[in-house]
Amino acid sequence: MFDIRQFEVLRAIAVTGSLAGAARRLHYGQPTISYHLGALEAHLGARLVERRPSGAVLTDVGMLVLEHAGFVLDRLEAVEADVEARLSHGVSTLRVGAFGTAASRLLPGALRRATAGTDVRIELTEAEPLELVARTRARSLHCAVIYDIGGEARYGADLHVEALLDDPYRLLLPARHPLSAVAGPVDLATLAAEGWIISRGSYDPSDQTLFATCQALGFRPRVVLRSDDYGVIHGFVAAGGAVALVPELALQCGHDTVARVPVQDVGARSVRFLRPAGPPPPVVERLGAELRAAGRDLHRAYGGVVDSTGIPGPDRRR
Repeated sequence: MFDIRQFEVLRAIAVTGSLAGAARRLHYGQPTISYHLGALEAHLGARLVERRPSGAVLTDVGMLVLEHAGFVLDRLEAVEADVEARLSHGVSTLRVGAFGTAASRLLPGALRRATAGTDVRIELTEAEPLELVARTRARSLHCAVIYDIGGEARYGADLHVEALLDDPYRLLLPARHPLSAVAGPVDLATLAAEGWIISRGSYDPSDQTLFATCQALGFRPRVVLRSDDYGVIHGFVAAGGAVALVPELALQCGHDTVARVPVQDVGARSVRFLRPAGPPPPVVERLGAELRAAGRDLHRAYGGVVDSTGIPGPDRRR
């Protein structure tokens, strides 16, 4: 029968190049090293190490055994790390969901800080809010960052939901558009003849607010392209011939575009953090705190106010 210590000895000899070096590395006596090596060679019926005046090298068979031994030892180390992470942080692998712009703008720093100094691994799922809500409810995700869809969302008592920030909508114009040179807010009524880019889905809140606002102004947006990829939207707007209403979190640099605040109150999408109801694992609780702090910082950058309790107030950059 194999003994894990035999595999540790074989790897230590390969790393250090001698039995004496392996003894120092493992804090064993050299007779112990020789014993475990001899037992492994006897069990396999093969010579695994060739002793030389300058040290020790593994034979071809020894290298073959080392490959398997390294896999076994790595898996055992992973078991130890997973158990330690589960006991210390509530999970060994943190399964997080987010919509695209949150995954790139909100989560990276918050996840780094929440998991710093731990062995917790991260699995990220990028998806639309409806799917993320369903997967969090089914507990295939520990938590998720979503935006509200269809107005007042009803999540149910089995989910804990909290607001992170209101992500205001901005008007995206080609840099060459005459209104791009205008200082201050832009009236959507002046864009009645423009082509518009909207999302592919029917539930996107930016589309809902765009159509409702334009209807109140007496026109219906002329849709020239549908896309859920904000890089594509920026590219087509930069090329001219189309404009779009996008959340500020989705604004990208490196495109020949200009973002403007609309004259009309087009509101914002509410970005939220959700997890299953009940006491969360410690690492999920830390992630929630980091996301709340990141949300407050972004809200201030957007021109909003945060009261003494840390709750974001209205966007005042108009």
